[in-house]
Amino acid sequence: MYELVIKGGRVALDDDWADCDIGIENGRIAELNTSLVGRRVIDASQRWVMPGGIDSHCHLDQPAWGSALSADDFLSGSVSAAFGGTTCIIPFAMPGPGMSTLEAYDRAIARAAGRSVIDYGLHGVITMTSASKLEEQFAHLVREGVTSVKVFMIFEELRVDDDLFLGVLETARKLGLVVMVHAENDAAIRRTSQRLIDLGRTDMRYHTVAHSEVMEREATHRAVALAEIAGARLIVLHVSCLQSAEEITRGQQRGVDVGGETCPQYLFLSAADLDQEAAKAARFIFSPPARTPTSQEYLWRALASGEIDLWSSDHSPYRLSDKLPDPGNPAFHKAVSGIPGLETRLPLLFSEGLLTKRLSLVRYLDLTSREAASLYGLSHTKGRIRVGLDADLALWDPTAKWVLHHDILHSNVDYTPFEGRLVTGKPTTVLLRGAPIIVDEKLTALPGTGNFVQRRAADPIHFKRPIEEMTPWFDK
Repeated sequence: MYELVIKGGRVALDDDWADCDIGIENGRIAELNTSLVGRRVIDASQRWVMPGGIDSHCHLDQPAWGSALSADDFLSGSVSAAFGGTTCIIPFAMPGPGMSTLEAYDRAIARAAGRSVIDYGLHGVITMTSASKLEEQFAHLVREGVTSVKVFMIFEELRVDDDLFLGVLETARKLGLVVMVHAENDAAIRRTSQRLIDLGRTDMRYHTVAHSEVMEREATHRAVALAEIAGARLIVLHVSCLQSAEEITRGQQRGVDVGGETCPQYLFLSAADLDQEAAKAARFIFSPPARTPTSQEYLWRALASGEIDLWSSDHSPYRLSDKLPDPGNPAFHKAVSGIPGLETRLPLLFSEGLLTKRLSLVRYLDLTSREAASLYGLSHTKGRIRVGLDADLALWDPTAKWVLHHDILHSNVDYTPFEGRLVTGKPTTVLLRGAPIIVDEKLTALPGTGNFVQRRAADPIHFKRPIEEMTPWFDK
């Protein structure tokens, strides 16, 4: 007899559906079979039992850098994620001014303690000012269970130059870390932004011109090339367009260890959303920006084929009043970039990917949890419904039709960019390590229910060789 049994549901296993019970003991999946007996039983009739989602790219409770404060901390953000069927998040330990990468990590750990209702990890972040003693800092992160670091190629306070980028890639490779990159050409964006300002073209729609696809394509190409030189493992974040996705594919064809991530905003929003009055258009300011229907269709195909590995929210929680800090004189270059999405990430993909059969079950499971678990060192404990792993589960009503409105969502952000969109399918009960945290669409978890999860670094032996170890004179 098990502590808990989930009975009667349609269960999403690794490669197909199964009509089976799930026996849970000590927070882990103990058996997948029929006619299991439990001291407690959850009836999953008419429900699809899915692995709890892993959102590997979100921002919570970050230093403000003199700009807008995060609307969501680890409590409100994790609650929002849980209502969307996500049971593990990996936010960024973003440095504030003058902080080292490790000081930023310590800050994030302290801010998260006793607050999250779901499990969480952290990514390290490297900037020009936080990057002293890289190997020492990275080794400390690995000991703490942090197996990924992010660099920016854009934003004055955050961007790294190519020298530091190569140093990050080389050091990460030695220690088995994956490097994440925000790939946009900062110089080109600054140059084009100033030209637009000089011409008086400051409406919100010009954000898309200032951050044109060529800027993303060039930076993606350069990032992939630097990873190839260093033999490092790289993830290109929030791929917005066909052009940058093609650069990732070209790198993979050359044997580079590179993967891509995209987000709901690039599949469901477009550049046309910015072509309206500033107060409304501000809801759609994020970087890189939304693109064209052509890129949307390409990204759907890339998700289905496996060219894109990850589906993340890039949840960046700013209130509308903060998005336009100078409402009397709005301009694209003054608007704060970032939109919410923790809670809507999975319902959008479930409705428009899985139910429409744009995505197979296998690809849906890859995108919502499995690939993140594998790439970021969680597969020993999370990411799928399998005996021995954490019983992180979401029971979905596949027939529920509901309309996305910010006032029924649980983030502290006062809008959703997906306002008014009809979706089908909704998580109604969510379990974290076998404990129900959402029951019949009501929160039952207390702050601090979630734990910090230590992730495992990869074995560097599986990484590619750096360029200095090549011997082209032996090539045929």
